[in-house]
Amino acid sequence: MKVLLAFILALSAFTIITAEEGVVRRMEFSLLKKRDITSKITFYEDDQLNNAACYGRDGIPNYNAKPSDRIGAMSNNNMCYQCVKITNPKNKKSVVVKIIDKCAGCPKNNIDLTKSSFASIADPDDGIVKITWKGVACPSKGRFPTTEKNRNKKK
Repeated sequence: MKVLLAFILALSAFTIITAEEGVVRRMEFSLLKKRDITSKITFYEDDQLNNAACYGRDGIPNYNAKPSDRIGAMSNNNMCYQCVKITNPKNKKSVVVKIIDKCAGCPKNNIDLTKSSFASIADPDDGIVKITWKGVACPSKGRFPTTEKNRNKKK
């Protein structure tokens, strides 16, 4: 019995170590769903929306976001394709965005949004706004890119 238990524990550890990065990301992200994170938002537009960092690799075509897309960028790629609900505590307005880009200049946990996403919860003239955000399931409908669904359909 002890040998069987040791084998199961060793197999479990091996499975965790060899898990694909995407699986690990989902596990980490599920922990974020349990709490709100206090942070700040900014916005980006025009040519900055081209060539989203989460695309153009691993068989996924490049993606150029549109100003009306409900998307965001964060300081690392760990949140690629995850959705977050951002709330402005001053006016209680919220928006759900999909993280599809990397923001090299953003501090950890800050989110850079399209101007339309930013404007849905704050005045763009403010430039930088304190918010809270938490991970949520991505809505099935809305102005979200869906190209990543095709990444496993390579021939």
